Amino acid sequence: MEATTGRNELRHQAVGLPQTLFQSITHMAPGAAIAFSIYLSIVNAGPALPLAVLIALVACTLVAISIGQLAKEMPSAGGLYSYVARALGPQAGAYVGWCYLLFQPLVAPLLFLIFAWTTRDVVFSDKHGLGWHYSGQWWIWIVLAAGIVFYLTYRDVRISTKAGVILGVFEIAVFVALSAWMLISNFSDITIQTFNPSHAPGGTYAGVFKGMVFAILAFIGFESSAPLGEEAKNPRWTVPRAVVLSCVGVGIFYLFCSYAWVIGTGFNRFTAVATAAANPWRDLGIVFWGGGWVLVFFAIINSALANSNAGATAASRVLYSLGRNGLLPKAFARTHPTHKTPHVAITFQTALGLVVALLLGWKYGDLITAFSIIATAVTVVVIVVYIIVCFATIVYFSRRPDQNPWLHWVLPILGAAAFVPPLYYQYFPLPAYPVRYANWVALGWLGAGLIVVALVPKEKLANVDQLFSEGAPPPEPEPPSTPVAVPLA
Repeated sequence: MEATTGRNELRHQAVGLPQTLFQSITHMAPGAAIAFSIYLSIVNAGPALPLAVLIALVACTLVAISIGQLAKEMPSAGGLYSYVARALGPQAGAYVGWCYLLFQPLVAPLLFLIFAWTTRDVVFSDKHGLGWHYSGQWWIWIVLAAGIVFYLTYRDVRISTKAGVILGVFEIAVFVALSAWMLISNFSDITIQTFNPSHAPGGTYAGVFKGMVFAILAFIGFESSAPLGEEAKNPRWTVPRAVVLSCVGVGIFYLFCSYAWVIGTGFNRFTAVATAAANPWRDLGIVFWGGGWVLVFFAIINSALANSNAGATAASRVLYSLGRNGLLPKAFARTHPTHKTPHVAITFQTALGLVVALLLGWKYGDLITAFSIIATAVTVVVIVVYIIVCFATIVYFSRRPDQNPWLHWVLPILGAAAFVPPLYYQYFPLPAYPVRYANWVALGWLGAGLIVVALVPKEKLANVDQLFSEGAPPPEPEPPSTPVAVPLA
């Protein structure tokens, strides 16, 4: 059998807690997320941005706890797809797999666009830049980002996850240092009015919850260590901690940086100044650090590459799992004989990401608009998946005698409820064109998934549980037993 020959298997016991933790952290792209994902929240949240981030932190932490509880029970390369299948049945698991097929492979093109936008901004600029005015250079940076990420993910999971640790530490350090510098420089302007929803230009509640949508986008990825369940050491211990620690740790980072952003820019003029800048954090770096803005630039493009790398790693593992289970062509279940990576899945999703980024960049010209379209569609679908996972936690543990009412009932219910307001305000009212297209794409994808799952042959869905046996990690060794002394006669 393939399992015994070592073919079509992932590399077991390959990564520990640091690498697994930074798989989630870099997938969240702290630097790029605070500079661009959370940046999109400003139009609606304004100087109440930290409040929108705080609510998103609470909501995502509740989901992270639920995912952690499920990860203890079922380590698998399928991640959330596998958890929901075991808890709610194969149809629900297949539906989450369908959702994954939209948002996980789109993480990479999302960040290719950020990499291209940030690099072009610096290269194109005469002041604090290189002055290269070729207007079509954006596609060069997209192709470059895709090539780097393909190399990292294709070669070895240990290379890509180690790269994630190094890149993640650098970007976090730069943004924390600049944020602290801004707060110290404007210490007399510190205020708690940033947590007053009445200051949101989009409306007291609507503005905060609409801003929360893109704050949630910044959190997407904390669950991405779950697909490393077959490659992590001691996955029942490692993966749950990586999911929760990444969500809470990076969430505090977002909260700190967003608060410093408002204070450093100026509370009363924050919305106007921040939304007028092509790359506001680069501008902040110039104002507060002078030539040190170069560190901010490298932190952002580093974050984009790290997030693309983590997204490609997670997406390929999901495609691998779906192919292994027969819900995608079996070719996706192939692994490289030397590198032990799902090379077919990696090649496919890299090509897909490259095409999507190039097409949207060509269509709209403004890479931020292209980014916003993908970001909106991805966030709507992810919110639905997070709600499903919360209910999966409740159902799974309701059958267990060791259930904990707080961990397995109260927190998942609160987690699901926390995502209802931002989902509602994303559709009522609808955003302006062309971002509005993304809302309909997300809704169409969710509806199509229901139809597809209903039409999938039952014999295909009957094999969902094979995700927990085919290519599963070897059993964890039992602790040595203490010899029993036998008294001599």
